[in-house]
Amino acid sequence: MPWPETRKQETRRKILKSAVTLFAQRGFNRVSLGDVMKDAKLTHGAFYAHFESKQELYKEAVYAATEDSPLAEILRRSEGALSVDKIVSTYLSHDHVEQKFSPCPLAAFATDTSNQNGETKDAYTEVFKGMIDIFESKTDGSITDRQSALSLAALLIGGVVVSRALNDKETIDELLAACISKAPQLLK
Repeated sequence: MPWPETRKQETRRKILKSAVTLFAQRGFNRVSLGDVMKDAKLTHGAFYAHFESKQELYKEAVYAATEDSPLAEILRRSEGALSVDKIVSTYLSHDHVEQKFSPCPLAAFATDTSNQNGETKDAYTEVFKGMIDIFESKTDGSITDRQSALSLAALLIGGVVVSRALNDKETIDELLAACISKAPQLLK
């Protein structure tokens, strides 16, 4: 008797969840398929029922990470237009920098994606454009043009990426505070 389709979907979700976590923490080259499957508590052989390669898994992890990203959480909890202040403070929080919740793929995979294939770069680009679309269409009206949306996205992503690379809490605090305080100036 074959497994129900829901089990196959659940297995795929488990693999992707583990992949997002591990790729975000360690990067593409420092994560093996065995690591992903062990974290997902599945056998290595089960991987190939869902993905053809580690590269395909990484690409799909870029998409999957959007489901539980900070911006997705804000969207789920909001009623009406999104507050840009809420987006900025959540995205540039210590919890996001320290990956205490599911990371945004744009920050988590930024340094790895430049070394990936075209399909992965396409996925990253699509997710980035999705962020810009959200900023332009679902925020509280404080983002009035595309340049503001692009600038804000770069500030948010860059602030998190650089903060994760630093090992001095004081400098991290200073950087995050500077990004938070300067974000409103990008929207004028």
